[in-house]
Amino acid sequence: MKKLLVLMISTYSLMLGATSAEASIQSVDLHLRNHEVAVTFLDLSIGEAILLQSKENGAVLINTGSSHSEQELIDRLKIFKVKEIRKVWLTNADEAYTGNFSNLLHYYDVKEVFLSKGVETAFLTSIPSHIEKQHIQENQQLELMEDVNVEILNISKTGSVTFMLSLGSQDLLMMGETNLELEEEIASSGRAVEVLKVANFGAGNGSSTEFLSAIDPQMAVIFRHNNIDVSESVLERLNESWTDVYYPYRIGSVTLRIQNDRYDVITLPTKETR
Repeated sequence: MKKLLVLMISTYSLMLGATSAEASIQSVDLHLRNHEVAVTFLDLSIGEAILLQSKENGAVLINTGSSHSEQELIDRLKIFKVKEIRKVWLTNADEAYTGNFSNLLHYYDVKEVFLSKGVETAFLTSIPSHIEKQHIQENQQLELMEDVNVEILNISKTGSVTFMLSLGSQDLLMMGETNLELEEEIASSGRAVEVLKVANFGAGNGSSTEFLSAIDPQMAVIFRHNNIDVSESVLERLNESWTDVYYPYRIGSVTLRIQNDRYDVITLPTKETR
């Protein structure tokens, strides 16, 4: 049975002077209060990028999406009034996660990059020497910003990271590569989550019935890869578990505004439905 908590779902249709299929949204103010954090799954056409924002600590970017979505990424950051990004975390070496890292440096003065040794080894773009590298290790716990805690659950042989993002009493499970053994391990921990970021763009045989039953997510997020199709069996299992599935590349950026024991879900449609 789904856990009970206050869940408000809002849709912001801020079509400010839209004259084409591309909605002309100029900016969004999330009105974050003290100790309130926004987690936004950005609606890039290709690739994964997750933006963390707080009133006190600015912004952190987890992954940068594909280079095919460069302008979309920069536009979204402007829409969400991101003035400064000092920390970037690259959780996977694939171009769909890292493709805009070098380009991002032309817009923001990034001071730190978080990554596993495996990602660094496979990462073809050199990291400028003035940027401090923070190497992620399995079972490590760290604080990305105040009120945002991370537990590294697994690092694959290729360096892909699976981690738990905890904000107050809300847990967001960010799966990396599809790994059924890891799913069994997480399921056996007895830990339920509010949000699941589906592994590997929804491909393959991941998100098993037993796994979904154990973690009991209220919502799941699936990003898009240009060479990967979402598995129908994955979608079927998510639907059977009564999990609401969000596709940012279809419906717009999806923001969780989190404070203590509650969160609001906000969708921001910036494009025509794909």
